Amino acid sequence: MIWNEVICLGDSLTYGARDEYERSYTSELPPILEKITNEIWICHNYGINGETSSNLLRRSWRNVSSHPQAKIVCLMIGTNDTKLPTPSEIYRDNLRQIINICKIQKKFVILGTLPTLKLNPNYRHNLEYIDIYNTIVRELVKENKIEICEFDNLESYLVDGVHFGNEGYKKIAEIWSKSILKLQE
Repeated sequence: MIWNEVICLGDSLTYGARDEYERSYTSELPPILEKITNEIWICHNYGINGETSSNLLRRSWRNVSSHPQAKIVCLMIGTNDTKLPTPSEIYRDNLRQIINICKIQKKFVILGTLPTLKLNPNYRHNLEYIDIYNTIVRELVKENKIEICEFDNLESYLVDGVHFGNEGYKKIAEIWSKSILKLQE
């Protein structure tokens, strides 16, 4: 039997907050990959609601090292950083360190951009940070020669201006699957 593991690191968008079926993109991704590859896929969901990139950095070594068989890490973090906002140099360094943790443990990293948010009381003052952080994500992808997933044009799937319903998480899973399959080639 051939099986594959994917480690998914992030915040509530990884966790699957507001999914009406209490699922997430990590639940939707395995069936997509299984249908295409005829292999079994397992996604480990390490998304925690409300976390920032600094929070994720603290737990990354433990999360990544707990799955030695996994070869791929899907990383999308930063939505909650916009609330503070986290200074761009701190955000960059947090992502850089998380990427290095994954590389040290011989994982392929796919870095996701942050989806555009709609007006939400918690995020309305710092929406420009989505663009600032996405610029950093794209720079780190080039510097580290890793894959990227672009999560733009998903606003129609938002249920509260920040989180997605099940259809949105399915769309996110489809986007991740394309980058994961590139690594399989």
